[in-house]
Amino acid sequence: MRLEIRKKWDLPLDQRIALAVLSAAFLLGGVTGCLLASLSSGAGGSELGDYLTGYLELAREGTLPKGLWPLLWGQAKYLLAVLALGLTALGLAGIPILFGLRGFFFSFSAACFCRVFGRRGLLPAFFLFGLPALLWVPALFLAGVPGILSARKMLRRTPGDGVISLSGAWWCRAAMCAGLALTAGLLEYWVVPVLLRAAARVILSS
Repeated sequence: MRLEIRKKWDLPLDQRIALAVLSAAFLLGGVTGCLLASLSSGAGGSELGDYLTGYLELAREGTLPKGLWPLLWGQAKYLLAVLALGLTALGLAGIPILFGLRGFFFSFSAACFCRVFGRRGLLPAFFLFGLPALLWVPALFLAGVPGILSARKMLRRTPGDGVISLSGAWWCRAAMCAGLALTAGLLEYWVVPVLLRAAARVILSS
């Protein structure tokens, strides 16, 4: 029984390779972002500290200028890019590059809080970036793995193969990913500001 369950959940080899490639690209981007944030010093580090302190002061007062649609678009644009790249041969290189950029911006933003505020910065970084990531990261990988496999098929196609038709499974997966990404945007709009306000009060009062 255990063997059957394990086989049922095992991914095919091509999906495992695609997952490994995208995970490596995301991790490499994340490590690069952390290293770059740790190198900020001198005038640049001082400006970064002033900016983040001012940002937390606005969060504490509840006056952060955030609109719903920019937040939703900020989450949806990466997903739409992955879905679009998966329909062309360019996705074979473009999707890993996009994952690397997403990992870089995610880790760099979070690491900047830790660079300025030390361990205390983990709390606002988690509220601001970690909570939405619990939703958009699965959506990104759920779209990216089949996307890079589809891009590989596009690369192997010949001019006489005909027009590509999107299957029902593709639309279902795209809708699921879009739901996760949009939920992450709504989380940023309604929940994150409340938690960030509490974290700002703790950090700025200490």
